[in-house]
Amino acid sequence: MILSDNGTIDVPVPASASGTEGMGQDANLPAIFRFLRLFKRDLWCWLNALQKMWWLFLIFPFLFAIGLFMVRTMTTTNVYVANCGMIRQSISDTHHEVLPPGYVNIQKSVIMTLFKSRAVLEETVKRLSLPYTAEQLFRNIDVKSEKNSDYYYVSASSKDPTIAATLANTLADVFIEEYKKLIRKNLEDLNDSYVRTQNDLEKQIEEQGEKLKDLCAENNLTMIESDIAFNNQRLLQVEDRLTQAASTLDSAKQALYELQGELANTQENVVTHREKSTVVEDNLRQEESVLARYEEVYARNNPILIQQREVVRKLRAEVEKSQQEDETSENELDRKIIISRNPAYTQILVSIAARKAEISSLTNDIKLNNEIAVQLRARRELLASIQPVIRQMEMDLAQYKEQLNKNKLQIATIRNFLDRSFSDISIQELAKPPNRPLGRKRSVWGIIGFILGTFISLSIIFGCELFNLTVRSSIDIEQALQIKALGLIPVLDQAHRANYYSALQTILSNGEEYFSKLSPDHPLLVVFAPNKRADLDGKIREEFCETLKIRLGCKYVVISPLVGEEEAPSNQTPVLINDYLYQFTDEAPKPDKDHCVYFKLDDLSFISPLTGDQIQRIKTAYKSVSLIVWDLFDFELHRQLFAEIAHNADLTIIPMKYAQTSKLSIYRILQFLKAFHVNNVVGFLYNINNKHYSKASL
Repeated sequence: MILSDNGTIDVPVPASASGTEGMGQDANLPAIFRFLRLFKRDLWCWLNALQKMWWLFLIFPFLFAIGLFMVRTMTTTNVYVANCGMIRQSISDTHHEVLPPGYVNIQKSVIMTLFKSRAVLEETVKRLSLPYTAEQLFRNIDVKSEKNSDYYYVSASSKDPTIAATLANTLADVFIEEYKKLIRKNLEDLNDSYVRTQNDLEKQIEEQGEKLKDLCAENNLTMIESDIAFNNQRLLQVEDRLTQAASTLDSAKQALYELQGELANTQENVVTHREKSTVVEDNLRQEESVLARYEEVYARNNPILIQQREVVRKLRAEVEKSQQEDETSENELDRKIIISRNPAYTQILVSIAARKAEISSLTNDIKLNNEIAVQLRARRELLASIQPVIRQMEMDLAQYKEQLNKNKLQIATIRNFLDRSFSDISIQELAKPPNRPLGRKRSVWGIIGFILGTFISLSIIFGCELFNLTVRSSIDIEQALQIKALGLIPVLDQAHRANYYSALQTILSNGEEYFSKLSPDHPLLVVFAPNKRADLDGKIREEFCETLKIRLGCKYVVISPLVGEEEAPSNQTPVLINDYLYQFTDEAPKPDKDHCVYFKLDDLSFISPLTGDQIQRIKTAYKSVSLIVWDLFDFELHRQLFAEIAHNADLTIIPMKYAQTSKLSIYRILQFLKAFHVNNVVGFLYNINNKHYSKASL
C-alpha cells in the first residue's frame, strides 16, 4: 500500500498493469510448471556452451574410439568359420499322392529351431567329445537361410579350422537324423489320429444302426418304401368303399324322403261310425273346478283368476253353441265316431322302416370306413415324416461306412510309409577347413567408440548447460522468471564505454512508465531487492541514480543497509534512519554528502518489524526529493521485512549479476513477494562480458 499526499491509502496497481505481468498471469499455473520455466534459456547459451567446451570433442570421441579399438584387439582371437550347405527338396511322393493324406511338410521356422535344439547340440558334443557343453556350442554355431530359399547354411566357429569344419558337418548329420525322427513322429501322430477316427466311425456306425432298428421297430416298419405303397393301396380301397356307400346312402335317403311324402298324403285311420261327443262338457267341468279352486286361493283381481274365468266363459259358449246345434240337427249318426287302421298307410310305414334300417347300416359302414381311413391317413403322414429321417440315417450310415473304408486305406498307407526312412533335406556341400580367420571388426568398434564419445561429450556439455541456472539473458528474466527486464548492462570497459551508458539510457527508457510518476509532491520509492548484497554493485546503483538525475532533473536520497557491526563506507558516523522510522524522533535525518542515509538491521527490526505506515513516513520525511532509493539487505536475513518494504515501494528492482545470480534464488524471492502481493517487480542484468553483450541483448 502507498500513502498519498492527503494521508489516504492508495491500492497498488494490479499485476497485469504493472511490471510483473507474469506474476499475475500465471497465478493459477501449477508450481511444477512455473519451476520448469527456470530451464528456459536463449539459443545462444547452448551454442556458447558448445563453443566454450569444444575441447571435449577432442578428448572423448578419440579416447573412446582408441579404447574400444584396443579392447577389441586384446580381447578377441582369430576365429575360423566353416560353412556346410544343406538343401531342402520337394518330396516327389507329394506329387504322386503317395504320401499319406493329411501329412503336412514341416515349417521353415521349426527347421531353424531344430538346428539349435538341445537334442542336436548334445548329440554333436557327444560324437565329437568336445570339451564344452551344449550351451557353449550354441554360441559357436549359426544357421542362416534366405526368406524364400530352401538352402540352409550351417556355420560353425572355432579357433581351429579343422574342428570348425568337422563341427559343421557333424551338426548337419545329427540334424538330418533328428529331422527324420521328427517326420516319423509326425507320421505316427497322424496314424494315431486315423486310428482314433476309425474307432469313432465304427462306434458311430453301430450307434446309427441301433437307432435305425429302434425307429423301425417303434413304428412297425420293414422297408419304408414298401410300407408307404401298401398303406396308400389300402387307403384307396377304403376311399372307394366310402364313395359307393355314400352313393347308396344318398339313394336310400331319397327313397325315404319320397315315402315320407307319400305317408303324409295317406290317411292313417278310416272313420266307420260317429256319435255325439261330450268332450267339451267334460272340459267345462274340469275348468270350472279349477276356477273354484283359484277363487279360494287368489284375490278377485288376480290375473290368473281373470284368465281362468275367460277360459270357462269360452267353454260355456261352446257348450251352449253345441247344444243349439244338437237341437236343430236331425242326423243322430254323428254323435259317435268309430275309426279303423288304413292298410295303405301301414304298408308305407313298413317300407319306411326298411329304408331307415338300410340307411343306418350304410351310416355305420361309412363311419367304420372313415375311422379306417383316418388311421391310414395318419399312418401315411407318419411314414411321410419318418421317410426323410430314415433316408438321412441310411445316407449317414452309408457315408460312415465309406469313410471307414477310406480311413482303413489311409492307415494301411501310413503303416507302409512308416517302414521307409526318408528326409527332404540333404547335405549339398560339406564344410571344408577355412584358410583365413574372420575379421575382428576393430574399425567398426572404433567408429562405435567415436560415436559413443561424441554422445558423451554432448551429454556433458548440454547437461552442464541444462543445470546452469544463472541469469545470462533477457529471456532468463522475462520468460523463465516472468518479470519485466529493464535492460542489460555490460562491464564498463574503456573500449566499449558507449555500450555501458547506452544500456543505462535503455533502462530509463524501459522504465518510463514508472519514472514518469516522479514529482516534487509525490516522491517515488524505488527498492533495489537483491538476493545477496553481492548481487548489487554500488557503482551500478550510483550510476543509475545519477543518470536518472541528469535525465529527469530530480533529486534523490539513498537508504543503504547496515547489518550487525557493519559500518557505512565513510569515516564519519553513519546517518541512521531507524529512530525516525520507529518514531523515536519526529525529524528525519538529513542525507550525507553521498545522498545516503542508513537503515540498520538491528535487534529491534527483528522484534518489531516495520509496518507499512512506518515505511510510508519516508515519503513524508523527504518530500524535497523526487526519488528515494532503498538498497535492501540480503533476502535471507529478514524475509518478512524484505517483502514488507517491497510491498510499499512504487517500483521493486531485482539486480542480477551476469552468470552469477541464480534463477532459483530469484524464483524463491519472487514466490515470497507474490505471497505478499508485491507488484511492479522488474529486474536488470549487469556485469555482462562485452564479448557476449551483443548476443545477450538480442
